[in-house]
Order: sequence, then C-alpha cells, then structure tokens
Amino acid sequence: MKKTKQFTAKKYSRLSMSWTVLIIDLCFLLAHVFYLIYFRISDITEMFVFNIVSVSIYAAMAPVAFKKPKYITLYSCITIVEVLAHAGAATLLLGWESGFTMFMVCCVPFPFFLEFKFDLTAYFFDGLIAAEFITTRLITNSSEWIKYTHISESEMNRLYLVNTCISFLMITVFCRVYKKAKRIDKLTMKARNETLTMLAKIDPLSQLFNRRAMADFLKKLEQDAHDGRGGYVIVMGDLDDFKRINDTYGHSAGDTVITTVSKIMTEEVPSEGYVCRWGGEELLFAVPGMDEAKGADIAERIRSRLAEHVFTSADGSGFSVTVTLGVCGCDGSISYEKAVSRADKSLYHGKENGKNTVVCASSLSADTEEN
Repeated sequence: MKKTKQFTAKKYSRLSMSWTVLIIDLCFLLAHVFYLIYFRISDITEMFVFNIVSVSIYAAMAPVAFKKPKYITLYSCITIVEVLAHAGAATLLLGWESGFTMFMVCCVPFPFFLEFKFDLTAYFFDGLIAAEFITTRLITNSSEWIKYTHISESEMNRLYLVNTCISFLMITVFCRVYKKAKRIDKLTMKARNETLTMLAKIDPLSQLFNRRAMADFLKKLEQDAHDGRGGYVIVMGDLDDFKRINDTYGHSAGDTVITTVSKIMTEEVPSEGYVCRWGGEELLFAVPGMDEAKGADIAERIRSRLAEHVFTSADGSGFSVTVTLGVCGCDGSISYEKAVSRADKSLYHGKENGKNTVVCASSLSADTEEN
C-alpha cells in the first residue's frame, strides 16, 4: 500500500545543534588559547591571567552546551559578556591601535539574533557595548593610561590584523549558526504541519487512510483514466456479521478484527494502491493500472486469508471472521462515485447470496445491479 513520506527536520540537518554549539564553543576556546600563549610570550601578565579564566569558562561550558543546546541564548550571553570584558581590558592595557575594539563592534548585531524574554534586552546589550566602546576610546586618548607601551609598531599592526580577522570570523560563525537555527525551525515547522496533515488523513484505529483521503486519491485516478493514462480497479469489502462479533465478544475484539483485516489488506494490495477505512466495518482499496480480474484476485487472497485466521476473545475462546468484497473495474467512462456504487452493489449481492465471497460488477446483469 502506498504510504505518504513524512518530512523531518533532522533528515535535512547535516549537523545537530549540539555539535554546532560545541564547535562554536571550541572555536572560542582555541582563540583564547592563542591569546593565552601570545600574552605569556609578550609578558602581559594581566591578560595572561584573564585568558586563563576565559579558557576555563569555555572548557567548562563545552560539555554542558553539548548536552543541553537548547540554552544557546544563555551560552551566547556568557560569550558576549566574556568577549566584551576581554576586549575592554586588552584595549585599556595595550591601546586603541591593538584592534581589540573590533570585537566590541562585531558584538553589536548578536543580541538581536537571540531569543530573549523581553525585547528590550537586545537594546540593553547594545547600550552596554556602545558605552564600553566610547569609554575605552576616551580613556586611551591619553597614552598615560596604557600600561604596556613596549610593543613595537610592526607587532601592533600584526596584532590589529589578527584581531580583525578573528572578529570577522566570529561574525561569520554567529551568522551561520543563526541561519542554521532558522532553517531547522522552518523545517521543523514544515514537518509538524505535514504530520498534522497526515493525521487528518489517517483513521486512528486501522491506521489506514480515511474516507476523505481516499476520495482525493480516487479523483486523481478518475482524471487519469479520463485522460487516457490507464484505468483502475476499486474493491469494497464489508465484514460479515460484524455487529454479532461486537455483541458476543466485545468491542475490543471488534477493534482487533478491524486492525487484523487492515493489516492483511495492506500486505496484499500493491504499493501503488491505496487502502482506506471507508466507514465502520467497510474497507476499500483502489489500484491504478489494474483491471477487474486482477483486482478480484487480490480480493480473493484477502478473503481467503481472513477466513483462515483464528481470533482469540478475552475469555480465551476462538472465533473466525469472514468478509464479502465487491470489485469494479474503471476505464474512465464512469465517475469514481459510480464505480464505488457498483462495487458496493456487487458486495451486497454477495451478502445476499451467502457472504464470504468476491463478486465482480461485470458479472452482474443490469437488472440485478439495478435491484
């Protein structure tokens, strides 16, 4: 039986959010390891100690972020605060020309990428960034505030270039994560909508398509047949004496019968066909590109398998169930509603003549069908 493929966001996500958050954390960790080594070689003690703390923060945050990536807003806030503190301290110690203020500038858009409880939080962050940027500029205007003046101009230029590259890389990474998160959200929403659409088409007990979904499929088959793309066959089945089963063995036994015959039908009907619960104890299937004789063969296999199946009631007693099926081949000359009606009349002709049988619409005379 044909089944609708469900869309999943996970299928289209090459890298999970856990790994994404972890990789970002490790990138910041490696950057601070670089600065740790640089400040140690340059004998800048304060920033060397600062980077020991920074490395410790990112090392501790890595396993937590990997296990609980949903708190990405919190991790991002910690990262932004750490970057701003690091950039401010380095600028005050080494001077404006060191390029650490580039990190302040690149932090400006990040708060707007994050999901805060209050919308003004992003503006609050940017206010702090602007205040820090202006304050450090005013302070470093006077060289007497700069403690480490022994760094040469050429080395300062190289540091400025390195900081610029790292800050641009930081912007790229954050934007990539934001784009990925939005993509996953979009795919997740699409998957949720398709799941809801599928649930609207599926009968909850039999897990077959419901009557509404089958009607859509039959309309397509009718149009294809009308356009000369091949006929189809419709088979209507109705469980014999189903009310007696419910009355004798209980509704749970009746539900078991419905699910069992549904399973048999889905196993016998080709993959290009559709099976549905038409209503109550009625089940219907349709297969494109199949004539009435082949449809009758499938119906006979279903009838035979169900007749041989032994059900067990709640009290341990066994019972059997039979089904009567009506078959109608369609070549596009009649509507699908007429074809369903003919299959239904064939079915009830079988009911009136002993049940547990397969009846083809073509075998009925015009008078019999009319009656």
